[in-house]
Amino acid sequence: MSSFQIGDKVKFVNEIGGGVVVRIANGLIYVQDETGFDIPMRENELIRLSDMSGAGRMFNGEEMQGLPTAEELRRKAEEESREAARREQQIRNLKEKFTGSADDDDIDKLRDENRRLRSQVDSLTDRVKQLQVQLSRLQQLNVQKVSNNILSQYLVAPGEAEVDLHIEKLYDRPSQLPDAEKHNIQLRFFRTCLNHAILNNMKKVIFIHGVGRGVLKSEIQRELDQYDNLSYMDAPFSKYGAGAIEVYFKTK
Repeated sequence: MSSFQIGDKVKFVNEIGGGVVVRIANGLIYVQDETGFDIPMRENELIRLSDMSGAGRMFNGEEMQGLPTAEELRRKAEEESREAARREQQIRNLKEKFTGSADDDDIDKLRDENRRLRSQVDSLTDRVKQLQVQLSRLQQLNVQKVSNNILSQYLVAPGEAEVDLHIEKLYDRPSQLPDAEKHNIQLRFFRTCLNHAILNNMKKVIFIHGVGRGVLKSEIQRELDQYDNLSYMDAPFSKYGAGAIEVYFKTK
């Protein structure tokens, strides 16, 4: 019997992410992530958040709930800045309408306030960038906890691997899964392999995504576009047809 219960908040052991247990059936624990997908996982692939402490709980956001984020503060400051600029223009229009000229003292005060708010926006923008860097480092540390390089079983040459993302290669009984779960398993495995490739200084990885309707390929390209330390192109058509992407990593 599983030690997990419906409603437990959990995180994934071998990759970034987690969610809430919504169903337990056929030896699998279904975890609903933030996108609403129910992800089938094995018990040894999960850890209950209530069993974690210290930095682990902080990393998963339990200690940060209820606090405004830097992005929320930045947006608020931008709204205040725009409102100050709008009030400045309204006063100028009214002054000019009724007196023929605007009161410089009032305008100067509003300008000073607007400059103060814009300075606050710039400061918060810098803070957001710092938090993004910190988050990236935490994510890398989290992935580094995985002891083995998952790509070692897919090596075709030193520093090069070929990963087949077809669902039948990743799941024993794919016919029992809804299409949404199949897609989510494929995308999650791609992300895991990508993380391992970066952490282990791989030179090249070919991801075989198949043709289909092109949904998985588009998702993979969207993920790859977020990285500056890699480039990608369609894999050779003569060998893979239109069903694979070749990813090259910039070595340190």
